[in-house]
Amino acid sequence: MRSLFLLPCCLFAWVALSACKDFVEPNQLAFVMGTAVDRAEDGLIEVSDQIVIPSQLSGPRDKGGGSDAGSSIVMSATGRDVFEASEKIQRKMSRRLMTSHRVLIAVSEAFFNEDDAGKLFDKLGRDPANNMRDTTIVVRGGSAKEILMLRHPLERLTSIAAGKELQINGLTHFSSRQLILEHYTDGVRPLLPVLQIRKLKTGVKAPVPFAALSGFAVLNKQLRVKGILDEDESAAAVWMSGKGAYQGMTIPWKNGQGYLSFRLVHLKRKIRTRSCGDSKCAELVVKAQAYLLENTTSLDLSQIRNMTDTERYMNAEIQKEFQRTVNKVQQWGPDIFGIGEHLHRHNPYWWKNRRKSWDEQFKTLDLNVKADIRLVSVGSSGGQMK
Repeated sequence: MRSLFLLPCCLFAWVALSACKDFVEPNQLAFVMGTAVDRAEDGLIEVSDQIVIPSQLSGPRDKGGGSDAGSSIVMSATGRDVFEASEKIQRKMSRRLMTSHRVLIAVSEAFFNEDDAGKLFDKLGRDPANNMRDTTIVVRGGSAKEILMLRHPLERLTSIAAGKELQINGLTHFSSRQLILEHYTDGVRPLLPVLQIRKLKTGVKAPVPFAALSGFAVLNKQLRVKGILDEDESAAAVWMSGKGAYQGMTIPWKNGQGYLSFRLVHLKRKIRTRSCGDSKCAELVVKAQAYLLENTTSLDLSQIRNMTDTERYMNAEIQKEFQRTVNKVQQWGPDIFGIGEHLHRHNPYWWKNRRKSWDEQFKTLDLNVKADIRLVSVGSSGGQMK
């Protein structure tokens, strides 16, 4: 009987002693939704975290239509690396920082150009607490911290708004995980979205600062910004690098006689390479399905002849525009299209002696663009409405 009495007592003590000592309740956590990284004095790094206040998210919006000023706070600290700066932020907090729900990492252009950004992403890839799904962007013309401190007219948090802006426009594959993979891959270079603070008029009041997508940054192997593509060039580069899902396009008709606007879906790209003497030649084939949404020309697209003529003309215009973008990127050097990675897989022995100097090799690569767009719909009417 004594043994039977001691057995439950031992089991109870064993369960009590094996409980988690570092367990943190949800009301003891501070959820980080966005992180900004800037340069600081004396070679230090400034890290800023946008921390959400859950009790304020369900509250009413302000009368101006913007986000509630109390829905988040931004805490900053400097350090020799990301961990040291984050630890200084933690000491200022009454809750433990939790980054697994983070959706945005904003890095200033100045930091990319003047610091070793590769060290910045070491903690992202090494620390298992990071989800690696957060979107990485470049902030141009200011500090990344300013982006987190701005208010957004539609969303309560600017970090959530930036991620949605990319997603809703079909721009994918810009996570921190993708950036780290491209950084450690010899045959492809990173392409990152660029946010810039602009003035936006949302009502009768004066224009307010607003973080808007303003192009894409081309980075080299050392994660230095080699150039910024404008909106039209960015659309072409995103498509040719395989990071877009859909987009719209407006092209002028022959001799400036009106415009044709298309919705392009099922964006695909294919890389073809062949030997050209001692070097290689490459061809980028872009494919999509086009839906005509607006026609201000005199064409009656209910006629098959006009449809085939329009499709042929659209492909020619896309090829010319995309070729200009390719030529511009080749002048900078970084291979954001992944041509080198394609050669690595299909011609490993040829690639072995050229991978270390691929940025210079890419500048002289014979690279052409071919468009294969199919016009699948001209809408519910043939000619222009008069």
